[in-house]
Amino acid sequence: MITGVRHCVLLLPDPENVLRTHAGHSFLFRVLRDYQRFGITNVTLLMAKETADFLAPLCDKLPLQGTLKTYTLSAVTVGALQQLAPLLSETFFLARGDRLCDGAVFPLLPLMNGHLEAPRSVVDTHDTPALTLLTRQMLESIPASESLTDLLNKHCQTTSIDSPVLTPDTLPLSTYPLHRPAVFLDRDGVLNYDHGYIGTQDRFEWITGTFSALRRIARSGRHIFIVTNQSGVARGYYSEEDVKNLMGWAIATIRSEGATVDDWRSCPFHPTAPLEQYRQNSEWRKPAPGMIQDLLIKWDVRPADCFLIGDQKTDLQAAEAAGMAAYQVTSEKTLFDWTMDLLP
Repeated sequence: MITGVRHCVLLLPDPENVLRTHAGHSFLFRVLRDYQRFGITNVTLLMAKETADFLAPLCDKLPLQGTLKTYTLSAVTVGALQQLAPLLSETFFLARGDRLCDGAVFPLLPLMNGHLEAPRSVVDTHDTPALTLLTRQMLESIPASESLTDLLNKHCQTTSIDSPVLTPDTLPLSTYPLHRPAVFLDRDGVLNYDHGYIGTQDRFEWITGTFSALRRIARSGRHIFIVTNQSGVARGYYSEEDVKNLMGWAIATIRSEGATVDDWRSCPFHPTAPLEQYRQNSEWRKPAPGMIQDLLIKWDVRPADCFLIGDQKTDLQAAEAAGMAAYQVTSEKTLFDWTMDLLP
C-alpha cells in the first residue's frame, strides 16, 4: 500500500525566534501546519538550547493530530542525528524550523514512496535549502563529524523552485498567505466514477484528468478538502474503517502523483439507515454544511475565499449554506474542465 512519508526532523537553532507571534500564530505553527497539508504529522524538533514547554498549546492549535517531540543537542552534527536514528522513520524529511518555503514539498512528493537514490533537497532561487528527503541508510553513510548544514549543502541532489525561503524576520514583509483559500471537493462522481457505494480499492476508478486537476489546484496555493457522504456505512455495505482505509490509499496515491489533499471529512449517517446506530439527521450530511464548516474552523479558512466542486445538487446546497460558491460536475464538464476555467 502507498503510505508516504509522515516524519520530519526540524532544526531549531533559536527556539524563541520561531515562537514569536505574527498575525495570531507563531512562525513554528505556520511551518508545522504547512507540513500537515502533506500528511507530515510526526515531527522531531532538535533544539540548540532548552526552552519553556510550548508543545501542548502548539499541538492544540494544529488542525491534524500527530506527534511532536523535542530533543536538546549540544552540537547539531550528523553524528548527533545518527544517535537518534532508531527514533526516525526509514525515510524522513530534514529542514530548519526557522525557514518556510511555500511549495517546497511538491517536488519531493513522487519520491515519498521509494525511488530515492540520494538525499534530495529543494532549494529556492538563492540556493537556500528549504527541505531535504533522505533515508536512515543515507544518513549513516555521511561522516558523523560533519554538520547538518554540510549535509544539506554537500551531499544532496537539488531541485530549484521559484519561491523564496522565508524566516521569522521576513515573513511579515512577504506575500505568504496567512489565510489560504481552499477548494472543497465531493469524492464519488468528481474524483472517481460513482459506481455506487464504493468502499474498496477494486471498485475505485479514477476519472481521467483528476490528478492534473488536483496538481493545478495545489500549485495555486489553495487547500484541497474532500467532503463526502458515505451512507454505504449506514446501509451496512462497508464500515467506517473501510472508508478511512480507502481514503488513506486515495490520498497517498494523489500525493504520489504530485498533488495533495490537506484534509477530509465523511458522513456515515442517513435518516432512514437500516443500521440503527447510523439512523439520524446529521448536520454533517450534505446538503447540511457541517463537514465544510468543521474544516473551515480547523484550518482557519474564510468561506469567501473558497469554492466547492461537486456532482450532486446536495453538494451545491451545502456550499451555499456554508457561504461559498459552487460548481457542478457533469458528464460534459469534469473536475479538470472546471479547474481550467476557474484557475487559469
